[in-house]
Amino acid sequence: MKFTQILYDKAHWIFEADEKPEFAPNIVLVDITSKPDVQEGWDYNRETGEFTAPIISEPTPIEPQIDEIQAKILVNTETLLAIKELEV
Repeated sequence: MKFTQILYDKAHWIFEADEKPEFAPNIVLVDITSKPDVQEGWDYNRETGEFTAPIISEPTPIEPQIDEIQAKILVNTETLLAIKELEV
């Protein structure tokens, strides 16, 4: 038989055993013998008992903050001025 531990509504740990082990009452185990496609990390709906592959969205690019841009401009300006003084 094949089981998965459910943690935070996700298939957390998948393992095989001859029978469902008895763990602490707060550890939720679900028999997935008839669901061979289930993988660790899949979402679990406690109401329906169904598993679904997680939807992974593209990360949103982080726009630099204006103070970061100003600080970089200041550093670049100071560096250029220092280089110019060395050339003289």
